[in-house]
Amino acid sequence: MRSFSMVFSFTILFFLLGCEEKQDIHHGEAGFITQFVSKDQVLIGNVIYSITGDTKISSSSGESLDKSDLQLGMKIQPYYNGSMAESFPAKAEARLLRVMTDDESMRESVMLINVLQQLKRSEEEHFIVTEVERQENAYIMYIMKRSNVDIGFTLTVDAETYEILRMEA
Repeated sequence: MRSFSMVFSFTILFFLLGCEEKQDIHHGEAGFITQFVSKDQVLIGNVIYSITGDTKISSSSGESLDKSDLQLGMKIQPYYNGSMAESFPAKAEARLLRVMTDDESMRESVMLINVLQQLKRSEEEHFIVTEVERQENAYIMYIMKRSNVDIGFTLTVDAETYEILRMEA
């Protein structure tokens, strides 16, 4: 009888451990790093992702990377745990940050760095890049100034020189 109760107890224990709530992992919208909010938070598109000890960082080719490898302008495909806080910018806990290393993503990253350098008037000025579209000879970018998110604008950027050709409110 004693062995039966031990087996029964272990069965219940394994069942309870197996019922632990799983965290859902969601596919975030690919975007560019435009700000390191803190040493453990990065702004990608219009979401601030927290980087924890459980966050994996890799290149799109599968190479394992470290948090210190992340750089301003990199195109990232984020995945996050649980729900996203409905603030602006939104907030989420990063589960995986995949650095996009294909040729087009690398060109877009260089273009974004050049555009940010043209826009920034001070180190304290930051921008949210919500969308980048490639057209024939230009990129169309939708941007908001981080210090005043009520002001958004559209940029047309030369695809070869990365010079801002037009800015529209």
